[in-house]
Amino acid sequence: MSTYHPRQHALLTPRERAHALRRGWHDQILGALMLGASLALVLVPMATQDGPKDAQVNEMVVGVILIFVTGRRLYRGGGVLSDVVVGLGGLWMIVSPFLLDLQNTAADHATRVLDIAVGSVLVVLAAISLLVLREDRQAAGGEAHGHLARRTRHVPGRR
Repeated sequence: MSTYHPRQHALLTPRERAHALRRGWHDQILGALMLGASLALVLVPMATQDGPKDAQVNEMVVGVILIFVTGRRLYRGGGVLSDVVVGLGGLWMIVSPFLLDLQNTAADHATRVLDIAVGSVLVVLAAISLLVLREDRQAAGGEAHGHLARRTRHVPGRR
């Protein structure tokens, strides 16, 4: 349930407010930070024209994929799949400079620093996002379980 008006927010229970806050953190704040890191991955090498083309193509492909994933996350809300894709993209950006260097392709140390820094940020944000999502689902699961237990409890004298 999304709240856009203060009157609507006042009608929510404390658990619903906590759920809305966690979903806001998960979808909007962490998603915006992920989008910013993805944009930096695409725009910084293009703006500086620094580094070899092999590294720039790698950054461009991964950055564009992550921009679409994080943009969809901001627009429709995220889930486990978007967090996993962002985390895997970040891991690839950490590992890719070393793998590209092993294959005798052109690699530059300046882009290596950018790739490792942005990859680390993406992995950390994906891990935080998964933890927030897990906490939200546990809170919702506990609430649903308690609600179900109250409804199905046997009361003597009732059928």
